[in-house]
Amino acid sequence: MIVVTGLNEAQIEGLVKSKASFEINGLRGNFMAGIKLVETKIESQGLKCRVKSDVKSAVVQGGALGAVFTVLTTPATLAVATLGAVASVGHGLITYNPDYEIIKDYVNKRLRVIYKK
Repeated sequence: MIVVTGLNEAQIEGLVKSKASFEINGLRGNFMAGIKLVETKIESQGLKCRVKSDVKSAVVQGGALGAVFTVLTTPATLAVATLGAVASVGHGLITYNPDYEIIKDYVNKRLRVIYKK
């Protein structure tokens, strides 16, 4: 997979035009801006994208401390999970059969942009 360091706008645009899959690293202070930039570049090509979170990475990084907080916040977690599931289903229907998936890795501040078609 091609790796882009930071928000190299020209390189990202070129990769989207060539319908390549790639990864963007080094987004410490620009994570949300990176997501928006990639979405904009994909949509400007007339393509659709779906944005997802990399939950596995967060669970692995959370470890035992994450398990403790999970037990302590179970009622709140269930409410948030229910709302998240409803929103996810709605978003999944809107972005049915996307050209690209953007997978957010909040822990490592990295985006994986995968061409699906």
